[in-house]
Amino acid sequence: MIRLFLAGLCFIAFGGAATAEPSVKVINFTADWCPNCQILNPRLDEAMSAFEAGSIERIDLDVTDMRGKDSLIERTAIQTDVLRLAGEHQASYLWDWYGGVTGIAVAISADNGEPLTCFMRPMKAKDIEKRLKQARILAEQGRPGARKPDGPDCPAPMR
Repeated sequence: MIRLFLAGLCFIAFGGAATAEPSVKVINFTADWCPNCQILNPRLDEAMSAFEAGSIERIDLDVTDMRGKDSLIERTAIQTDVLRLAGEHQASYLWDWYGGVTGIAVAISADNGEPLTCFMRPMKAKDIEKRLKQARILAEQGRPGARKPDGPDCPAPMR
């Protein structure tokens, strides 16, 4: 058992492909037609680039194709796909809070989907980066269910 563990450490130390799961996921409510998203999304990209690849995962809940669909069946199918994706990341409750609203992203703890902080258009990339650092600390060191961020919380559910 110890040899396997040490071998794993050597593999990691010498450039092996070991990957750890992210501790934070960013659930991004977005759409191509959303002007706030056109500002927020590049700022999210810039902020996330300050972290090592794979340490924070971004999940885009993209509702671009819902607009302009006259058919309730088509809109429902798209919404079902988005909700399924949210569920895969323990974030279905966020669809209940913000589904259909765009231009907001929520950092959640990857282990249980607990909301940590939110990002919206007025935030600069450096501010998002600082909030992501705080979210990682909360996710990695905080007790599940008691990870309360400093500063502004997420907006109240919008629907």
